[in-house]
Amino acid sequence: MRKALLLFIAFAAVFSACRRDRVFEGKATLEFSSDTVFFDTVFTTIGSITERIKVYNPYDKTLEINHIYVENGAGSNFKLNVDGVKGQEVRDVQIAPFDSIFVFVEVTVDPNGGNTPMILEEDLVFVTDQNTQQVKMVAWGQDAYFYPSISFGDANGDGFGDPWELPTDKPIVFYGYSIVDTGAVLTIPCGAQVHFHANSGLIVGHQASLQIIGCQEDPVVIQGDRLEDFFEEGAGQWGQLYGGIYLTQTSIDNYINHAIIKNGTVGIIVDSNTNENPTLTIENTQILNMSYSGIIGQDARIEGNNLVVANCGDHAVALRYGGRYDFNHCTFANYWSGNPRSRSVLLVNNYFEVGGKTYVRDLVANFENTIVYGNLDEEVNIDMDDSEAFDYFFDHCVLKRDTTVDDPLYFSSIVLNPTSPIVDGQQVDPLFKDVSEDFKLSEVSRAKDVGKVTALMIDIEGNARDASPDIGAYEYVPE
Repeated sequence: MRKALLLFIAFAAVFSACRRDRVFEGKATLEFSSDTVFFDTVFTTIGSITERIKVYNPYDKTLEINHIYVENGAGSNFKLNVDGVKGQEVRDVQIAPFDSIFVFVEVTVDPNGGNTPMILEEDLVFVTDQNTQQVKMVAWGQDAYFYPSISFGDANGDGFGDPWELPTDKPIVFYGYSIVDTGAVLTIPCGAQVHFHANSGLIVGHQASLQIIGCQEDPVVIQGDRLEDFFEEGAGQWGQLYGGIYLTQTSIDNYINHAIIKNGTVGIIVDSNTNENPTLTIENTQILNMSYSGIIGQDARIEGNNLVVANCGDHAVALRYGGRYDFNHCTFANYWSGNPRSRSVLLVNNYFEVGGKTYVRDLVANFENTIVYGNLDEEVNIDMDDSEAFDYFFDHCVLKRDTTVDDPLYFSSIVLNPTSPIVDGQQVDPLFKDVSEDFKLSEVSRAKDVGKVTALMIDIEGNARDASPDIGAYEYVPE
């Protein structure tokens, strides 16, 4: 027994010595995938996307890192995650020969009450036996006004809804769903930067009104609250249960002008109206990159001029269950790059089914000087129950359809399925200059000079339309 024990101790000593031989000794130099971990603008208190840096062992032996830590320790705004260990420091990390590990970094910026962005800089420190190395961590932070599911209602206690106006000196961040309550008017003025956290939105209630009053040179921008480059064009970041902006059936006189609404689930839901006045008038506005739809009208009253609704995972514009809709010089386009899209750009429908019963409502929908186009064969879905009035008319429009547009009761002066022209030996888009940037017309666009003269003689960018106006929200302007 004693002899066996001695043999075991000797074997263990030899094994331990061999193992030490495989661990790098001396002054080691780690290699990194970058010399800086950079975070673009982060709102105070929200926290950032997780960034990562790759740490390489360039040696043929295991490399031991004694200590990984953030320079300011427990008081740091940065925190780490290494092999599932979270905090401001991690100890005793090994990297196999010619292998690597990831160090994940997050940052939360404390509010400072200021209006201008702040910069946080700090070192991420790596300590081996005979060497200490640093990687910079840099974050831009921005203080903001935060609205956690509040009610814009009766501020004065007199029983009536009051006027409210959002500030413009700092960005605004909504958490959860806020409501414009009974009789109140919420104004979002020129230059406001409005951000919604995930699963957040705005509801406009009974006899209440939303007024988004942007300017040509300084539009109101409404988007998610993650501003890193990764999220710049990412759909589905805000608005879930009620979409993004929900105008209830008894809201009144809602108006949107010069706004950019982007990167949510549904941009605007406009519910059934109880009178003949428009529930929503929307002008000179872009609604972009929605994971579901840009505008949903449900037996609503909507008037839209110089409106762009583009790149949505479902119908870009869904006019459902009847209603009254008038659109002039609009561009409805879909080049959605997410999951395969099967729904048309435009849906026009006057019925719905509940519990085995079909409910039908009157519908009137007029489209003038409007583009309805995308990468499907059929981009106009007319879904009609003719047991009630169903009146629609496309006048001087560009349409993408796999059915005819010969019936003069519904169509007049239509450019149907324009073919791609050849420019410098290459086929180009028949309408747009560059759909990856915007939906301005190209020099050879089939929408040029074939529109109908109406009272709307200024385009979405403030350019004058001529005597032969272009179809769509943009008048072509030579470079």
